Amino acid sequence: MTLYGSDAAHRRALLLSEVAAEGASGLSRVLRRATSGDEVAAGLTVSALVRSVRPLTAMDTHEFLRRAHIRESDLAGDITPGQRVALVSLVDRYSHLFPRTR
Repeated sequence: MTLYGSDAAHRRALLLSEVAAEGASGLSRVLRRATSGDEVAAGLTVSALVRSVRPLTAMDTHEFLRRAHIRESDLAGDITPGQRVALVSLVDRYSHLFPRTR
């Protein structure tokens, strides 16, 4: 693997861990980066980002993507602002109903 490929994989892991650590606010931040020119963020699937949010399950992820009209394969850089707002709102609302335990 080239240094560039390794660097990109490391950046993807950092972005996913940011979402895992910060929940809806981290998800919102990474999705904004994806639309503002961050190629690594833009290349992540939205489903991978949402699956990183704890304590969401695979079924929660599927339901939130469906409600926001986002396909499992959609990249973070390709969703519309309306989809982004809807998704972050759903995740944020869920996070308030079921707070994370540490």
